[in-house]
Amino acid sequence: MKNRKGSASVFLIFILTAMITLTAVFIYAAKRAAVISYGDGILNLACRSILSEFNLELKDRYGIFAFEKTGEEVEAEIKEYADYALHDNQEAKVTGIRAGFGEYSLADPRIIKEQILDHMKFALAEDLLDKWESDKSGQKREDRTLRNRRIIDSLPSAPLKSSSPGFADRIAEIKDKIGSIDEIFNQSKETYLLDRYILLKFKNALEDRVGRATFFENEVEYILEGDYSNKKNKAEVRRGIVLFRSGFNAAYLYLDEEKRAQTLAAAEVLTPGPQAVLTQAILIGTWAFAEAENDARLLEKGKPVVLFKDKASWATDLDSVLSNRDEGCIDTGNRKGFYYQDYLMIFLHFESETLKLARMMDLIQINMKGTSSRDFLLKNYNGGFRLKAKISGREREYDTRY
Repeated sequence: MKNRKGSASVFLIFILTAMITLTAVFIYAAKRAAVISYGDGILNLACRSILSEFNLELKDRYGIFAFEKTGEEVEAEIKEYADYALHDNQEAKVTGIRAGFGEYSLADPRIIKEQILDHMKFALAEDLLDKWESDKSGQKREDRTLRNRRIIDSLPSAPLKSSSPGFADRIAEIKDKIGSIDEIFNQSKETYLLDRYILLKFKNALEDRVGRATFFENEVEYILEGDYSNKKNKAEVRRGIVLFRSGFNAAYLYLDEEKRAQTLAAAEVLTPGPQAVLTQAILIGTWAFAEAENDARLLEKGKPVVLFKDKASWATDLDSVLSNRDEGCIDTGNRKGFYYQDYLMIFLHFESETLKLARMMDLIQINMKGTSSRDFLLKNYNGGFRLKAKISGREREYDTRY
């Protein structure tokens, strides 16, 4: 103990032992970190492999990426990929694989919305929105009605059916809410992208940009009305257009001095005295409705109708209204205003987003049943999943989505 050289040697041995131990710990930690990192890479790649098995028709038709697998199937595939990649590595062992879909199910409208917005932003950036051509060659089946109760009950919008008012019943509310038209057609707004997607991916009474077989011919009208009759959807949207136009036409008749004087003079002839004011209001309402009917006919012929009328765009006359003459479609030659599809965009803008997404999902599910698989259900498809696993005993978690 009194030998100083011996004491120094023992002290150095202690230090060297500690350094060797610390080095061994660092080597073990580095090795374990490398194993975990390697396992992470394998599992991430395995998760991406699952995503690569998306439904190709769903992607081509609607721009939606999703795969159809149960949790057990995903877990079995992940295990197979991991075992194959790690079979020579004794250190990296993957166990406790658990897959869950949770918020990634296509039954959740938020997942559908996110994918639609991504699809439309890409199309907008690539200037693809106006490059889809209309297809008017097919024969329309206007009288088709969905009657299969099993299919109806499985539709995403089925729980909302009883609480959803008809389209024509909401016209007064739409007229009250309408403000700046520029806001409705603002391409930077999510609502615009959703509504434009509807016009691109679903047929309407005048235009078919889909070019494929669909159950309903008036699909955009279904999104607005929600009836299972193709014919009724078209009729109710047309009725809504007439009511919508009637309100604006009546406002113009009250503001135009010449036409206001014309209706008052006719009212005084029909009912002289104080009742003339009430009769005038009835005449204005009737005339506005007749003009709105003519507006609807113009729209159906693919011609534009301005939102706020002026002398140049006004078509009907009071004499025709009083004599109840139907002169068919009167075209003033005006080429300014909104077309049928533009009016649909206005109506879609004020549609409840929840209802709009649900009915879009209805159409996707119905059409995919007809062309892909009759057992197709959106709730069986997923836009991603969450994976939990243990790599060499350490718990790991991965969120994988399109």
